[in-house]
Amino acid sequence: MNTKPLATLPDNGFFLAFAAAGLFSIKAIFIKLAYRYGVDVETFILLRMLLALPFYLAIVVLLKRGGSWRPVSPRLLLQTAALGFFSYYLASLLDLQGLRYINANFERLILYLYPTFVLLMSWLILRKPMRAGQLLCILGAYAGILLIYWQDNAFGTDTAAPAWVPLTPIAWGALLTAGAALSFAIYVTFSASAIEHLGSRQFTALAMLAASAAIAVHFALQNDWARLAQPTPVYAYALTVAFVCTVVPSLLMSAAIERIGPAATGAVGTSGPVITLIAASLVLGEPFTVYHLAGMAVIIGSLMLLKKVGSGQGSIKKAVPARESAS
Repeated sequence: MNTKPLATLPDNGFFLAFAAAGLFSIKAIFIKLAYRYGVDVETFILLRMLLALPFYLAIVVLLKRGGSWRPVSPRLLLQTAALGFFSYYLASLLDLQGLRYINANFERLILYLYPTFVLLMSWLILRKPMRAGQLLCILGAYAGILLIYWQDNAFGTDTAAPAWVPLTPIAWGALLTAGAALSFAIYVTFSASAIEHLGSRQFTALAMLAASAAIAVHFALQNDWARLAQPTPVYAYALTVAFVCTVVPSLLMSAAIERIGPAATGAVGTSGPVITLIAASLVLGEPFTVYHLAGMAVIIGSLMLLKKVGSGQGSIKKAVPARESAS
């Protein structure tokens, strides 16, 4: 009888990657459900951070006790804190704000565009060359977003855009979510050296601690601590997002990368938007039309081609598995 553990079977890596993509993808569903109880964005992010923080503190303790902690210079610490600010604080803040105005499936697809921002910044800032095929892939992905935006104009949420914003609620929500994708793209573009020096676990833990401090300061400056008194379901949804949709899938994703590599893990991760679309339709009653399917196919297809074209292929492939844990 074969006694080899399930975790060592090659095919199990694909299951782990799919499970991670699924758990990451339903995060927006729980956030939308929490919004039904009237919780504001800053309060929900703070609750999520506070509930996830013990797990990342545990990583710090385990690294120190295991002798795996690497020395951190002041410059490297500042760099890591800044990257944590862009990824785990600013990206989360913009993403959750955007979810107030747009559907969960539209939000997931906009976030999925972040590799195009990585490529554009690599071209504009780092002076890395861009090929015509890459540009065509980027335009194709944006065309898919425009198709879904056109379709979702008939399915707006009940939340009005701020009076000072000269945009429709859906356009404002899409812009906020695009800002979240851009914030994470900044993190991906400039985090490679810090991760190389510190290792992924130590870097992630330090970045999360910096982001937690940022949201705590943000909340304290608003000076309305009474908002922490929320209905029990809000705490349950915050815990679910923090643990089930962030900590657990990040561990599953790491295990999948170890077994089948980042490229295959990223390919399996393309199932994420599909899972979000189905879950949003079943749980939230969001629209599920042929236009959504067509737009999703164009976006996913364009991004998969983008990973295979030109000199930016490697950095984008490495970034894909890391994306979900940020916002």
